[in-house]
Amino acid sequence: MQDYGICILAVKEDASVANKLAESIRRYRLPSGTVIQDNGPDYRRVYVDVSGSGFDDEARDILDHSRYLAVLCSPETRTSPFILERLDYFRGIGKDNNIIAVIVRGEPAESFPDSFIEKKTVRKILPDMTVVERVETIEPVASDLRAETRSRWKEALRYETVRIVASILGLHPDDLEQRHRARRRKAVITLVSVIAAVCLGAAGIFAYLGHVAQTEGEIADQQAKLCVEIAERTMNELPAAFADEPLALEYIQQAVDSARSSLEELGLEAASETGRSGTGG
Repeated sequence: MQDYGICILAVKEDASVANKLAESIRRYRLPSGTVIQDNGPDYRRVYVDVSGSGFDDEARDILDHSRYLAVLCSPETRTSPFILERLDYFRGIGKDNNIIAVIVRGEPAESFPDSFIEKKTVRKILPDMTVVERVETIEPVASDLRAETRSRWKEALRYETVRIVASILGLHPDDLEQRHRARRRKAVITLVSVIAAVCLGAAGIFAYLGHVAQTEGEIADQQAKLCVEIAERTMNELPAAFADEPLALEYIQQAVDSARSSLEELGLEAASETGRSGTGG
């Protein structure tokens, strides 16, 4: 059996999240210059177990050959025999420090298995010098994939993917996250530069078509109006398409504003408005 960088364990209700997390880890590529002092299995080798089946020899083999175990936590997880048996076995073979808790639904107290929550008796001295004992509950530091919107969930998935990969490779999560952000920033700036060039180039084309429309009659005029409508639609849809990429959105908006100003200076805005009125009628 091949070795796995990580086994993702989840109840059937969280199967979709487990598969998306696995795919995100498989697709993640380390930033250039990242030094890895590691001879273990490839972090992109991910096994997903959402079978809900009994704990048999095959399940043991999977855990024996997995460096890390990620347990997706939700209210159904807390008392699931399927989860608890595998979790206990992974701890029993000496991999207690290689368990990653990932909360996907619910609050921690109702989602973490009991073994994830440590209870400590702490002595405290009150102002009157009386010594009292109190039991404090300590919850694990967990990855968090809960989000209110789809765009925030996607951002959480990106962030937690970096943290999990860093754990598998023994890297500091903050260092890898900074490298990851720098790579994304470079890619976004490159993409936006291309978009800006296209938008500005389109404005020049529309200027030419506008000139043709003025000199060659009604057919060319209608062609110019149609092209301006396409440009307007593109400039309206681009920001929406990059709504969950704040850095890209800023540059895209600048490019769109510049292209729209160029159209207005060329006197093509009126043609665009006329085209929209004609379509609406």
